[in-house]
Amino acid sequence: MFSSADDDSAGPIVPAGLHLASFTRRGAGVVIDQVIITVPVFAAFYVLGYSPNEAISESRTVWFTVAITALGLAYETMAIWRWGRTLGKLVTGTRVVGITDGGRLGLTRSFQRSLVPTTLSAIPQVGPLLGIGVYVWAFFDPLRQGVHDKAAGSIVVRGQRVEPTP
Repeated sequence: MFSSADDDSAGPIVPAGLHLASFTRRGAGVVIDQVIITVPVFAAFYVLGYSPNEAISESRTVWFTVAITALGLAYETMAIWRWGRTLGKLVTGTRVVGITDGGRLGLTRSFQRSLVPTTLSAIPQVGPLLGIGVYVWAFFDPLRQGVHDKAAGSIVVRGQRVEPTP
């Protein structure tokens, strides 16, 4: 899906000896993950009798937000902790690693990384803007770290560890 001639094929090498993932790959991974999180919640609400044609009540909005937030937090945390990537990151060829050693994040750091965008996105009225802001921060950071990466001490990389040449 993403060619090796992507804009990060010879991207910056970070202290852990890995190439930073491009914004294109990261953005595509986020979109894929949001679909993976949102579709099951919509399906569950439909199965529970909520029709898309019905008026949206305040309580329904609250429960929908709670469901999206809980599923997103669990999905991100568990996937990053266990495999270093979500399904969206797998498809786009990226993974999340610790900034100092390039290793997988532990459960606590995976949770911290997931908690920042998930909870900010759930704030009424301004949540979507805050959630997007978490990721936009990476455009201004030399290591392409979003606010959530800063909180967890992580970076998003592509490819394998770069071994120094003798």
